Amino acid sequence: MKFLALSALLLAASAFAKAPKHHELDESYDFATYVKDFSKNYDSAEYSRREALFKANMKDIMSHNQLLGRTYHKGVNHFTDFADDEGHFGLSKGMTGSWNNVRTLTHDELPFEVEAADKLPASMDWRTEGVVTAVKDQGGCGSCWAFAAAATLESHIAIETGTLFNLAPQKFVSCMPNPEKCGGTGGCAGATVDLAFDYAMKNGGIVQEYQMGYTSYYGEDGDCTIHPDENFLKSTDGPDPDGITGGVANIEDYVKLPTNDYLALLNAIAKTGPVAVSVAASPWKAYESGIFQGEFTTEALDVNHAVTLVGYGTDEATGLDYWLVRNSWKPTWAESGYIRLLRVDPDSLSDPNDICGVDPDSLSDPNDICGVDSAPQDGTACEGQTANVTVCGTSAIHYDNVIPVGGHLLV
Repeated sequence: MKFLALSALLLAASAFAKAPKHHELDESYDFATYVKDFSKNYDSAEYSRREALFKANMKDIMSHNQLLGRTYHKGVNHFTDFADDEGHFGLSKGMTGSWNNVRTLTHDELPFEVEAADKLPASMDWRTEGVVTAVKDQGGCGSCWAFAAAATLESHIAIETGTLFNLAPQKFVSCMPNPEKCGGTGGCAGATVDLAFDYAMKNGGIVQEYQMGYTSYYGEDGDCTIHPDENFLKSTDGPDPDGITGGVANIEDYVKLPTNDYLALLNAIAKTGPVAVSVAASPWKAYESGIFQGEFTTEALDVNHAVTLVGYGTDEATGLDYWLVRNSWKPTWAESGYIRLLRVDPDSLSDPNDICGVDPDSLSDPNDICGVDSAPQDGTACEGQTANVTVCGTSAIHYDNVIPVGGHLLV
């Protein structure tokens, strides 16, 4: 998953936002005020270009927020003067993350029993269990995959051991190879969560944030400053997965959930912990609050981002079911760094292919929650994997999901 390039200037300028919320917005909110609110600084040519983008995006925001029956609000944020092809993503344009060595498991092979939805808790929020760290900011690096991997590992290790670490995404960005170009070409140019899990498992686990702080905010991969120790490198019996200098925790394995399987995903989040998910996130940029309901067009289903699913529930105000997703676009974005996506159980519909981004009250066919990603290499596929893929769920959240197994401490 690859970041769509932005200048360091844009990213640095958007660090501190004091913008109005959706209910405070009106036509008087202009670009000069926006630039001040978000501490942005442009030369005259760039200022004019960004102002035009801002005006177009503001028009869309205001129009959306006037729609009757809307389930979510749009608002201004550090993306409001961005073009459609700019954003904090991390799955490469033209790539999706199915690494060739990863096998999708069937229900019988999963490390948990897949039960009917009515056998599971009505809601789940792993934040309330004390196993989720604060939302981070990937900045101008296409490192969403590394942040999603680190966040998912943090939670699973905490669930298994009772110890919650702040782990280092930078270790993956700077050190992990990506020879098959899965989800990108590696580092800030994109990779996938399953590759990160595999790297951690086979290379001595992962270090803490303080040991290898994040330096890739402006789009540079950075140097790999923490290496396996001498004995690890000289091992004659093959790599010792617990032999890395400074590693604090590791996993025994990881599994890829069945593709486009709502029930497997629901059981995984309820029974095992947060899940690393690949999503089509381009339409999220203006999201502020509420239950996001995306379209099922080709453009809206271009999987290009990795995030962490931390729960699910039902919105009290609207009665809509949702997935609770942790992003890596800083804690000031959206609902304290989180987005809630419309959750529709295909078994509640007469045809499971009926979830195609229309009004949930009009859904009747389970296939309407599905569509086609015509550019799978934008997200999780490896080089040469270009065939169209069917993706299901809001923002394609049912499509590509991975969980770690057997979290344990090394210290």
